[in-house]
Amino acid sequence: MYTESFIVLVSIGLIQANVCCFPKQYEANQGLMKATVKNGQLSILYGNLHYWFDGISKKELFIEDLTVDGYNTRVTVLKDYNVTNTKYVISGDRCSQKALTPFKEGCIPDWATKLVSSNYGSQNSGMNFNVYNNSAGSVTSFLISTQDCFPILDVSAIPHGASPYMQVVMPYNFTVGISDSSVFDIPAICKQSSLVGK
Repeated sequence: MYTESFIVLVSIGLIQANVCCFPKQYEANQGLMKATVKNGQLSILYGNLHYWFDGISKKELFIEDLTVDGYNTRVTVLKDYNVTNTKYVISGDRCSQKALTPFKEGCIPDWATKLVSSNYGSQNSGMNFNVYNNSAGSVTSFLISTQDCFPILDVSAIPHGASPYMQVVMPYNFTVGISDSSVFDIPAICKQSSLVGK
């Protein structure tokens, strides 16, 4: 099991203009907690991720250290939209591949509703932020970002249906740019894998 967390959540439906977009290239950590009900049973997932986003080369990488219902797991997800148009999912000594849907920038869409602009902390050293409702379809989602579009917190949920869930993602330790582009190299284990569809 793995999650693609924050960027997937805020890039839903980005066909038209956007309120603002995240930097074209950056690295960040993400803290994550997700509760899901499956077949009447509660499933709890939490952990930390390191995330690389390259909007110029159109590549993404997640390294996810997660605890799922008490079991620890590490999963690496590499998405190459530019050369192979393939998502590689590496878990243990296995690599699966799937074709990708079109690339999306990490943006706050123009149909998101700004609920409030406020300040956290003191007037001199505090932080200005915006709160958006960027819900779409069956997904209820609220995003808190700095005024220059760095995400602070994302809360999303599907409250009804076969597998309702609630998820909280907190990005932190943002670094603009990619310090080592080799992180996007396709691992040797994946070069032997076969494409299994979308």
